[in-house]
Amino acid sequence: MSETPSPSLDSARPDYLSRIDGPADLKRLARPELRDLCDQMRAFLLESVQETGGHLGSNLGVVEIATALHYVFDLKRDRVVWDVSHQCYPHKILTGRKARFATMRQTDGLCGFTHPAESEYDLFHTGHAGTSISLALGLAMGTSHEPDPPCAIAVIGDASLGAGVAFEALNNAAASGERVLVVLNDNEWSISKSVGSLARYLSKIRSSRTVQRANQEIHNLLTSIPVIGSRVDRALEDATEVMRHALVPGHVFEGLGVTYVGPVDGHDVGALVETFERVRRLDGVVLVHALTDKGKGHPQAPTHPERVHGVKGTAKIARADSAKVVGKVAVAKPLTGPSYTKAFADALVKLAERDVRVHALTAGMPSGTGLEEFAERFPARFHDTGITEQHAVAQAAGMAKSGLRPVAAIYSTFLQRAYDQVFQEVALQNLPVVFAMDRSGLVGQDGPTHNGVFDLAYLRTLPNMTLCAPRDATDMQRMLEFALRHDGPVGLRYPRDNCPGVERIQPRERREIALGKAEALSEGGEVVLWAYGALVQTALEVAERCARRGVEIAVVDARFAKPLDEEMLARDVQRYRYLFTLEEHQRCGGFGSAVLEAVSRFPNVRASVRVLGLPDRFIEHRTTREEQLAEVGLDADGIERAVRFALSPKLV
Repeated sequence: MSETPSPSLDSARPDYLSRIDGPADLKRLARPELRDLCDQMRAFLLESVQETGGHLGSNLGVVEIATALHYVFDLKRDRVVWDVSHQCYPHKILTGRKARFATMRQTDGLCGFTHPAESEYDLFHTGHAGTSISLALGLAMGTSHEPDPPCAIAVIGDASLGAGVAFEALNNAAASGERVLVVLNDNEWSISKSVGSLARYLSKIRSSRTVQRANQEIHNLLTSIPVIGSRVDRALEDATEVMRHALVPGHVFEGLGVTYVGPVDGHDVGALVETFERVRRLDGVVLVHALTDKGKGHPQAPTHPERVHGVKGTAKIARADSAKVVGKVAVAKPLTGPSYTKAFADALVKLAERDVRVHALTAGMPSGTGLEEFAERFPARFHDTGITEQHAVAQAAGMAKSGLRPVAAIYSTFLQRAYDQVFQEVALQNLPVVFAMDRSGLVGQDGPTHNGVFDLAYLRTLPNMTLCAPRDATDMQRMLEFALRHDGPVGLRYPRDNCPGVERIQPRERREIALGKAEALSEGGEVVLWAYGALVQTALEVAERCARRGVEIAVVDARFAKPLDEEMLARDVQRYRYLFTLEEHQRCGGFGSAVLEAVSRFPNVRASVRVLGLPDRFIEHRTTREEQLAEVGLDADGIERAVRFALSPKLV
């Protein structure tokens, strides 16, 4: 691929970017001007995304692909689906949203993914990998009856292409006869390095750059010959194919019935425009293999592409470091401990040191799940399967059957993709697989595609499944240790947040972690809060607030959503007038539902049970998780308000 210096805004060049308010403006540019536009877009992304935070590396790498697609196609009529869609920022710039980039991933601002509510150019709100080809095929089928049907386009990364659903779609699309263009954005990375035999196969194609460069040079030479040049060029295409197959044997795509074009330089916007114009009218499934550099233009990208995948943003950090202002009084933010992800990762390393049976698996997210240290310490016991949650869970089941103790660290929202394997391969067999469900609960800026708020509902119905959640770093280690001892599947959920900095109850004073046993943290009064996971800390804060008003509130750390501590629950519904359940999960089918189901079997219940959880709607992205919790009444203010209303409705 061409080597270019880090982009900067050159005052000697025309400011093409300021002219672009939509694709129509882009099409007015001459082809030679597109390169300067791409440089200016890349410079804009470097400046704006490092200020606001967001996915940077993937967007820097796809600038030319997005520009060429909008230049060649009419993407109001033609259809483009961005796989995962976190790399849609250049697409957003070109479709009139540049002026709103300062609001990226902030409250009421631009979404970090495609979102139909933002633009008619965004067809789907997607954030999970591997589905674009399926969606594009469906779009093609819906319009194939038209005399001149629009083109259906899927832009998919090489890591996403390794997902099983992508191959299912390719297989079906090739057999269907529908016209689908697949643009493979091959940068050899997802968040971390792409893994698997497909990644090695694509690397083999990528390494055959002598063919790529020779093809381009011969093509440029022949087309410059007057009259006969273009005809000779077309005649040599067959010979070029023979040479390519000789150097890169066993073309897997063409074996599936897909027309393969490439590899092409994904940062040569002129070559991309020419390629898209050549293939736009071809029948069947066409795959254009574009080679790109993740984080192109960022100074750290050549050596540390993983570091530039996502950035926190200087503006956001400045806001997060400030004190919270309540009225005219500045209230210092509470001390925070390590992230729950770090607490999990540290605990897993300690437990793996003592037990050689402990293995860790992840589906393409070693850094996101905190497993990098584990991978370095125990490389033979670390397994990154790529973006293949179904396979990862089934593999974990096989490992457990063989006597190992696998821990599958998968985000809550991504574990949904492997539900059938959790059911059949793990729960039905009652195998000791630990599901470490990171990002359980609300996730702030990533929004509804990444909010992990359904795991209790989709796992609680499965027999043999145990579900638990730690309230702090100490209980994380103790709970993980329990999970690895337990002879059956365990789901351990924890949020995208930091553990409490001050643990109110020291380890020696805590009740041991035992299957289905809760821990009463305080008693007295007419109200008891049964909190699950990270909301235990919030429940304790509410109890302290109420105590300052002279109202006693009891707090229970439920610890387990399945099985519940029915003995303690039966006692509390007799002892207290109100029992509130607190969970960072949908109210439907969650922890509160489990409590209501249990209470319905108890005789002579005194307490009125109130379920506090998420409403039956998708929670949109906000600048912080705290804002989302406040929006749904699960912050300390909202919970205190609910308690006070129950006790004295007229005073609230």
